[in-house]
Amino acid sequence: MQTVSTFNIWRLTWPTILSNMAFMLTGLVFLKIAGGMGIDEVAAVTTGQRLFFILFAVMMGLSSGTTALVGRYWGAGNKELAGRVAALSVIIFLVDGLLLSFIAIPFLEPLVSIFSLTPEAHALAVDFVYYTVLLAPPLLIVLVFSMAFRATGDSKTPLWAAVVGAVLGVYLGIVFTYGWHGIEPMGLSGLAIGNGVGAIITVIIFMLLWVLGALSFKPANPLPGFVQNGRDLIKIGMPAAFEQVFFQAGLLVFLVFLASYGNAAFATYGIGLSILGLMIVIAFSFSISSATLVSQHLGAGDKQGAYNAGWRTMRTCLYIMIAGSLMMSLFAEEIARFMINDPEVIALIVPFIYIISCSLPLMGIEFSMAGALRGAGDTRYPMMVTIFSIALSRVLVPFVMVQVGADVMWLYATSLLDFGIKSSLNMRRFRKKAWLQAYNPNH
Repeated sequence: MQTVSTFNIWRLTWPTILSNMAFMLTGLVFLKIAGGMGIDEVAAVTTGQRLFFILFAVMMGLSSGTTALVGRYWGAGNKELAGRVAALSVIIFLVDGLLLSFIAIPFLEPLVSIFSLTPEAHALAVDFVYYTVLLAPPLLIVLVFSMAFRATGDSKTPLWAAVVGAVLGVYLGIVFTYGWHGIEPMGLSGLAIGNGVGAIITVIIFMLLWVLGALSFKPANPLPGFVQNGRDLIKIGMPAAFEQVFFQAGLLVFLVFLASYGNAAFATYGIGLSILGLMIVIAFSFSISSATLVSQHLGAGDKQGAYNAGWRTMRTCLYIMIAGSLMMSLFAEEIARFMINDPEVIALIVPFIYIISCSLPLMGIEFSMAGALRGAGDTRYPMMVTIFSIALSRVLVPFVMVQVGADVMWLYATSLLDFGIKSSLNMRRFRKKAWLQAYNPNH
């Protein structure tokens, strides 16, 4: 394969960044619409989005198997096997989505109860989450479809899928919510229904284009080697999925600790996370590019090329994170005042932004190095690193801090510890090159 250049990395990454932003903007538009209805509606949508994001993150981890295998077979020039694994991944995600919906729906009441909402907000949230979970399978199909195409180096098709899905989701959400075109108004739940219907239409459009050969590669019959390919996908994807489960659980525990410091401290962290969201989208997009390039080079038998691709992707991401860090630090107070007018919260947000700024370069290293390892099929090591880091930086250390009455800023600073641990350990693993022999599918 050709040597990876910074230009090639950007060509693969910028559509992924825009795709992820389209996903984020859909959530922000729904929150804005809910904000026009009332506080209870905002709480309900926030709850629904949070629960769906946990499911989405777990499925994103599971899709690591799709990225690693499709990319490897594509790099080896075996387009038929790449198409077979991609088609099988779509089937697996459809079945998983249906099973998760079937399992989760009876437990919606206790799930929503975790967030301790008012009775009115609780009732709205249960209804909103019901339709979100019911219509989750097509959203998960779009996810794995996009990951399969990115693994072949085609990041523009997933971008179009994201844009079409976002536009349809927002428009149909408004249609079902307010009852346009003669449809009965569904209220807040119309947002979830419209988004789900938009995802169904998106799936139908892009599946037809894919089967008819109008896209960059075609699916192949998934039945030959069904058991072996399915085992390979699960073997690679399950550790990454479990990693996300542990990460989300650790974050919830950390939020419980943080809540003991009062509403201002809690609100500050929420605002900080929303600010960090943009940079996370960029770092996550580079992690996908890193996984794609490493898997393709390994498929082509170019181990040194795989190493160089992962290393260059990390450096490119690191430079962007440093630039973002400097910009956030320079305009910390302006950002804080733009987000909220409360003096108490502003006083906390400014130093928290400085902490976030220091974390960004570490986050860039962690995301890109972990992506490279997952692209090689080495998903167990990043999982173990995340479990260790979350247990230490998000559970044990915050627990001790709360017990000794430490200032809340020390709790915010655990982000540095978390990203420091993960970036250093994942980079050490990458540089030792043990991942080059981490996983080789046998067919």
